Amino acid sequence: MNPYTILNINYHATKQEIIQAVALAMRQRKFSGREVAIAQKELLDPISKGAHDFVQFIDVKPLQEQLDLTPPGDRHKGSVSDLRRLCVFDEDS
Repeated sequence: MNPYTILNINYHATKQEIIQAVALAMRQRKFSGREVAIAQKELLDPISKGAHDFVQFIDVKPLQEQLDLTPPGDRHKGSVSDLRRLCVFDEDS
């Protein structure tokens, strides 16, 4: 789960704001204590926080437009007879 959502903060939050958000989240009991503790731990660790910042706030819209989301069966209109047998691992007879 997104730790920013659990603690109801934005990615510019300081260490002090994260700690205050943890106390508030514990009082609200919207998420379990374990989830709140994990969110706090992840956001107080600079490497983990950087990874979450990248994953949660990157703009993926341009990348999604480039993806081919058609089902695998619709991508190639060939038939089974177009397939060739891979014989790389066959033993010599």
